[in-house]
Amino acid sequence: MALYNSGGAIMKNDSVAKSIEMFKAVLDGKTYETVGKTSGMTRSAVEQRVKALARDLQMVVGVEGVDEDVMPTVESMRTWKASYLEALEHYQPERVPGRRGRNAAVTEKEIDLAIERTRQMSNCKSRDVALLLVLFATAAKPLEIARLQVCDYLRADGSVRKESRMRPEVAVNGKARPLFFASAKANAAIDAYLDERLQRGHGVTKAASYRGLEPVSRLFLTNEGNAMPIRIRQKGHQRHYHCGMILDIYRKIFARTGMKGVSALSARRTVAQKLKERGTDDEDIGLILGLKEKNSVRNLLPSEPQPLKAVVKELV
Repeated sequence: MALYNSGGAIMKNDSVAKSIEMFKAVLDGKTYETVGKTSGMTRSAVEQRVKALARDLQMVVGVEGVDEDVMPTVESMRTWKASYLEALEHYQPERVPGRRGRNAAVTEKEIDLAIERTRQMSNCKSRDVALLLVLFATAAKPLEIARLQVCDYLRADGSVRKESRMRPEVAVNGKARPLFFASAKANAAIDAYLDERLQRGHGVTKAASYRGLEPVSRLFLTNEGNAMPIRIRQKGHQRHYHCGMILDIYRKIFARTGMKGVSALSARRTVAQKLKERGTDDEDIGLILGLKEKNSVRNLLPSEPQPLKAVVKELV
């Protein structure tokens, strides 16, 4: 079991529980200095540990209402306290993999390996392969993918909505944005899964429209054909949503590959970098990923410049 701090140093097994204890104390209103005095640590050491844990929760589990790659602050952690605590319930430090390079994208070869391992080891192969590819084809967040309906992917005549829309009630931030099903590989995987749904009678109707599927049924269902449960936690005027099942599915998919540091965030980073390489500006990348802050987009992009010999290679 290991937790990585912002500088890459590893906190060993015996300190993870202590980090969680300090994290909860800060969420409850105690200052870094106060927690440090209680724990026999400096203020900066406490801050480093607490933020390291918060970042792991954001990037490995997912904290609803918080962008995965933003640097947590005391104010933001306390604002989203319920979401952080919800994520902590699903946190398994022993599964936190070693870090890849901070801005490392996932290669096509790695995606193909993930597909192969999923087909070999998943007990719901068609669905899980489709879930994996949708993540890399749309850059949607796991909760958003869990909320998608058949009608978000299909038109009534059964054709694919290659240019769809992330509805406000689907988007984590509650704001509509473009949603593209423009990957032939991902669409083929979704189609294979929907064919399997038809054969198993999951979410079907007698109508010919939408390929015989109930249009408002979830696009991805449990093995038994039910909607993946989404928990709602109300705090004052704020509602927090969490779909532990889809997070567990993605964790298992990435764990099977043996690739260290790969998570749902890796897919969003991969999409951001591919779009940037194709000349897309940061604003449009943010629009597709549902990120409002420019810094959140930049955090997903390589911070190191390419070597000169790499950028001038084969200019003609």
